[in-house]
Parts: sequence; C-alpha cells; structure tokens
Amino acid sequence: MSIRFASANHPVRKLGWRAAGRGLVAPALARAANDNAFPDGRIGVAATSLDPLLTDALRHFAIYGLAAAEAAVDAAAEAARSGDAEGQTHWLAVTRMFDRRLAARMLCE
Repeated sequence: MSIRFASANHPVRKLGWRAAGRGLVAPALARAANDNAFPDGRIGVAATSLDPLLTDALRHFAIYGLAAAEAAVDAAAEAARSGDAEGQTHWLAVTRMFDRRLAARMLCE
C-alpha cells in the first residue's frame, strides 16, 4: 500500500490560480470530495459497505503509523503462542495488507 502526502494548499489544486495571479479573480481552493453515494442519494461512504479487514487495518495504521506491519506481525505471533488460530489468521491478513513479504516470512517460521 503506497502512501502519498500532499499539501492541501498546492497552487495546482487552486481553481483559477492563473487568473488570480493576474489579480482578475480571487482564488478558490479546490476541495477533495467523495462521490460515493448512499442508497438514499446522499454523498459519502457507508461504514457498513467497507471491507471489515480493511477497516481493521486502517484503524491499526492509525494507532501504529508506519510501524503497523511489525505491530501486526507481533500480534499474529502472540496469537500463535496463545493458540488462537483465528486471531493469528486475522493478524496475518492485516500484516499482508501492509507488507506481503513480512507476512510470508511469518508463515514460513
């Protein structure tokens, strides 16, 4: 999974930035928008429509940041030591979302 950080105030994402540079119009900042629609026509993403594993992986990433893969593989190892096969499978799947090679190495051990 690649991560791209971008400034919200980038000149390319400002609407009318060329005309604004000449003083003709005031620049309007382009806003990011989610165009996924709810069944009733509202715009957004329903939390129930997301993959539960993806949701768990994103929450895990929110806590551990770039060390999320190592923390997930540690959780998988802890689940294996305690005999929780379902927990180990879950944490290996989360690890696989971050780093496939690390998950494969964990399976080989």
